[in-house]
Amino acid sequence: METVLRCRNLIELFNQSLAKVTDPDKLVVEIIRPDRHETLTFGQLKARAEIFATWLARESGLVRGDKVALVSKNRADWDVAFWGTILAGMVPVLIDPERGPHGVISHLQATDSRGLVLADDYTEEDARRELADFCHANNLRLSILTGKPLCSLSSPSRVDLDAVARETAADDTAVILCTSGTTGDPREVELTHANLVANLEGSIRKVDLTPADVLGHILPPHHSFGMTVGKMLALAAGATNVYTNKYREVPDLIRDRGITIFIAIPALYTTLAKKLDDGVAKQKKQSRLVALLDRLAPGYLGRRMRKKLGWTQVRFFLSGAAPMPRWVLESLWRRGFRMYEGYGTTENSPVYGFNERPDRIGSVGQPICTLVTKIVDEENRTLAPNQRGEICLGGPCIAKGYYKNPKATQAVIDVDEHGVRWLHTGDLGYLDPEGNLYITGRKKYLIILPGGKNVNPERVESALSEAQFVKEILVVPSRREESNGLMEESVRVLVQPAWESLEAHTGQSRQDLLAQPQLVKNLIWESIRDCQNRNKHLSHFEKIASHNIEIHPGEFQKTSTGKVKRDHYINLEHLEAKHTRIAEYRAAKAASRPIHDAAEA
Repeated sequence: METVLRCRNLIELFNQSLAKVTDPDKLVVEIIRPDRHETLTFGQLKARAEIFATWLARESGLVRGDKVALVSKNRADWDVAFWGTILAGMVPVLIDPERGPHGVISHLQATDSRGLVLADDYTEEDARRELADFCHANNLRLSILTGKPLCSLSSPSRVDLDAVARETAADDTAVILCTSGTTGDPREVELTHANLVANLEGSIRKVDLTPADVLGHILPPHHSFGMTVGKMLALAAGATNVYTNKYREVPDLIRDRGITIFIAIPALYTTLAKKLDDGVAKQKKQSRLVALLDRLAPGYLGRRMRKKLGWTQVRFFLSGAAPMPRWVLESLWRRGFRMYEGYGTTENSPVYGFNERPDRIGSVGQPICTLVTKIVDEENRTLAPNQRGEICLGGPCIAKGYYKNPKATQAVIDVDEHGVRWLHTGDLGYLDPEGNLYITGRKKYLIILPGGKNVNPERVESALSEAQFVKEILVVPSRREESNGLMEESVRVLVQPAWESLEAHTGQSRQDLLAQPQLVKNLIWESIRDCQNRNKHLSHFEKIASHNIEIHPGEFQKTSTGKVKRDHYINLEHLEAKHTRIAEYRAAKAASRPIHDAAEA
């Protein structure tokens, strides 16, 4: 696949994009959170990022190629730290700010980070102090985001940042994203400058993004989707991006900020569709005309709705990170709301593309022009249209791999005889004759919670195996359909009791305990709760609740190598459903809250 990119690296993309902006006072970023409201102009971003880059290159003690971790929620100085690090020729390592200090330290160590940029609102003071102590003990340079300028230069002279750009190769690592990876295991994904430039250029062409656009979104910046679509895409096009996590105010924000493209996850659009449907149903009871219009001219009714909401300037809505319920797509499209459904993975930088055609609902459309798609069987043979197999994505967007983990990289990325890099996504699907992609399955074992967080069962099992009254523990997904059509996954925990410990603790025989299942469950829960309280590696979303626990009195069925036969304990209907519909939420925790009804974070 031959692709000629306009920029060799992200530094060139940054400089060229800002050079095209005619008004330096134009907003590039607006952050709207309950606890802060900030703006950043293109001119401010350029000046502040260059100052931070100069400090990094000249006074921080770090050198080109060093990894600098960034742990922060979305805020204006996040952009300054991110771009400043890139301009200095260093590599931002993006870590979820909801990870506890031990989780952050684990990523710092795994990526060989030599610097840490930490937000002053990261969790609690004790956690910030713990990370500061770690940095001091391990000679990591610590910078704190306070909302004020990141650093002060000892002299006004600047480093030759143009020279850094000239010396930065397209295949150099640009960003490391700490993610679960395609296998569900904790991984650190290396994306090169060429990977990200290719994905951005393809996305801009697909969206036809211009400086006149205003992108509204609820995407966290440490997430691949939030970093590229929520941050880089608008900057590359000279457009403005507006972030919020004030979900009750999203409808007004779309109106007041003149949002032309709004990007979110299915939960928000599900709430929107339900409220629109409920509103129309109420009006239909009161007016035969409305009932007639909704049946014969739903598009006209939709235009009236958008005019009343003040959304006439919206070009389209984009959903990513998880699949949309079909009824939501059909409801919105029927009334003229352009609802585009997208797909992508961190390892393909991450945008695949989206479906912009109402007659192809259920598809995620065709890929951006810098990406190609094929479906393969178990022997890696390419399948014909309409044949189902594993989805593979190829081209310059495909990641360099997992940092210092060649075995994991080789398991999902290969290079064909033409030099094209292919990512084996682990997702199942097919292509129609026109090249539209339909996803029919996801990885079986990864549990995707309603808030979008990924739970790795083996990670939880390993942590909870230390519980006093647990002999073995198995964590599998449980699935239920809500009344609004959303499919939600939760954690189901099967516990084989440590009967000898229970007998010693209670003074009762195993037979007596079997006759008291609630007592057994209570004791096991208490031991698991104590274990979780002691464990510093589990994030809050990985910790289980008592209602998730089921007692499994006997031995688990195992393979000849001693591994539990996990499939045996996952409801077969659940597996089939998981192969026919993707779990509904896969973004940041905050992004799962409804537009009107959720409490503000």
